[in-house]
Amino acid sequence: MNQFRLWTQALRVHYFSASLVPVLLGAVMARNTGPVSLFRLCLVLGGVFCYHGGANLVNDLYDGETDRLNRWATLFNGGSQVLTKGLCTVPQMRKAAFLCYALGTVSALVLAFSGGGWGVLLCSLAGWGCGYFYSVPPLRLAATGLGEIVVGLAFGPFLVLGTVTALAGTFIPDALFVSLPVGLFIAAVILINEVPDYESDQRTGKRTLVVRLGPEKSFLLLAGLLTGAVLLLGIVIIRLRVYPLLAVFLLILPLAGWVWQWGRRKLKQREKLVPACAGMILLHLVNGVVLILAVWYGGL
Repeated sequence: MNQFRLWTQALRVHYFSASLVPVLLGAVMARNTGPVSLFRLCLVLGGVFCYHGGANLVNDLYDGETDRLNRWATLFNGGSQVLTKGLCTVPQMRKAAFLCYALGTVSALVLAFSGGGWGVLLCSLAGWGCGYFYSVPPLRLAATGLGEIVVGLAFGPFLVLGTVTALAGTFIPDALFVSLPVGLFIAAVILINEVPDYESDQRTGKRTLVVRLGPEKSFLLLAGLLTGAVLLLGIVIIRLRVYPLLAVFLLILPLAGWVWQWGRRKLKQREKLVPACAGMILLHLVNGVVLILAVWYGGL
């Protein structure tokens, strides 16, 4: 495997849409207050991708035993498998994680001291803390049942508010409300991806929500997350009076229902959950696009 493919896999670039959506949403909100610098937007994206990639690398470092025991590892769960397959050494991954965090921190400092202010540093610190302590002891939030909430906050409100502050230089209260559907959808992504990891997480003492509740009850929680996210999305569209987007919104409803139903039917066939995991990522992406268009044309 060449180095580019190796590190693309290790960083789990296919999940970077989880960062891209809230950053673009925040950028559109900032644009409605005045011109947005393309250079500053690139700095935000670069810094956020570095923090996201660093968190993924750290997750591999501290989930090694769980990933080795995972019989149902796929593109969507079980880590990147770079360490477990011997494609990379632990020291190499540690250095890569440090580099990612260093570059992300430099971006945050530049943005903060060139107009973003202390709000950028606070949001950056919160995002870094969520990603790092999601996997790293003593907090290891992923093993406490709080990991899903933390990811929802990091890739929802923290990223949207941080982006708005970095680009507009001010806090926009409405950004918090608009970010909530994004946070709920990404929490749902994490929750459904933990279902195939149930046995390996349980054996290694990683008490995620799925381990604590069991797969069946976890899908009831998943239904609540999806319902809340879809309702909030509809409220945003109606509040901004961008009624043509209701047509797209109505398409999200059956997709959300299908993802939940498919996953519910395949709970005991972990290897067949891949379409539901992929569908949840698609839901997150479509929701993000609809929110971006709503804010763009609604002028929030």
